[in-house]
Amino acid sequence: MQFVAAWPLGPSADAADVAAVDARVRTAIDRKVAADWAEFLEITDPADLENNQARADLAAALTAHGTVQQIAGETERTALAVFGRTEEAEAEADQAYRTEQGRRWFRHNPNSEAAVTAATKASTAARTRAAQHLLTVRLEQLREQAAARTEQVAPAPWTDRLPELAARQLDADTSGAVMA
Repeated sequence: MQFVAAWPLGPSADAADVAAVDARVRTAIDRKVAADWAEFLEITDPADLENNQARADLAAALTAHGTVQQIAGETERTALAVFGRTEEAEAEADQAYRTEQGRRWFRHNPNSEAAVTAATKASTAARTRAAQHLLTVRLEQLREQAAARTEQVAPAPWTDRLPELAARQLDADTSGAVMA
């Protein structure tokens, strides 16, 4: 889900925006898991699952795991495609293309099929590396924002959280157990 929050919001997204995207993604994942489970139940003998709860639990867990893995892969590819179209990734790709065409062995004919093929391959690789880097940086920003939000919420003293328990006197049995 971090991949989803990484690309549509941009680096200046606030916690509420990230939380909203996270909630939408969780809902979508839950729906997809339920749909995949329903599809699994259509091709499975229900009596087999009813007679063996451990098998039913394992089947449900494996179905959910497979669905989430599929969604994670698709989402990462989508995020990389989005980051691959950024200005930074385009600049890296263009630079790699020009560098490859300017190599000594292509200088005599930089527009030959071999030169264009090599330059295109270098450009694609540079774009992919740039997109991966941008995604990694954005995910780290999201982790730092989440950590900052966690650090900002200092736990209240237990006397504030549980005033009715703090005011109670310990009875003899309890105080003896505490002192022992």
